[in-house]
Amino acid sequence: MLSYNGKLKIRRVKKSVKINSTYYQEKVLRPIFTEEIPFLYPNDFQRVKLHQDKDASHTSKSTTAFLEKMKTDTGIAHIPFQYIPTKSPDISPMDYCAFGLVKIVFSKPKPTTIDGLWKVVEEEWKSVPLEILRKALLSRKSRCRLLVQKKGYQIEHLKIVFTF
Repeated sequence: MLSYNGKLKIRRVKKSVKINSTYYQEKVLRPIFTEEIPFLYPNDFQRVKLHQDKDASHTSKSTTAFLEKMKTDTGIAHIPFQYIPTKSPDISPMDYCAFGLVKIVFSKPKPTTIDGLWKVVEEEWKSVPLEILRKALLSRKSRCRLLVQKKGYQIEHLKIVFTF
């Protein structure tokens, strides 16, 4: 969860919780629309477009209706799931950049509890430089073009230097 102006909060889901459309709308999307985007973009949040993948909870009728209501209420738009390429992991900065950077956690000494793992993941996310995430966001257009050239088939990662 990232934007050009900053990182969004990562959310911990309790083990017993099943993520469905209602949970996703209330516990993930609502805070993004009402708190995080207005904080990161206080004067121009109307220029923001939320991008999500095609998970069932993201594309359900109720989530689509929720996103339309949020657009009406806040002025913050989303990219309709019909316009998200099938191979979106190849163009989603969270998938091709951020998750890989956070996975560095797993090369370090292993936490012995779930709480310990969560703490390490949060620390790692905070330590990822915003400039690296910005480069990933800016490469999205090139990655989309390459995906079109490859007719939707998996693309090789573009050479982008992500250094700390």
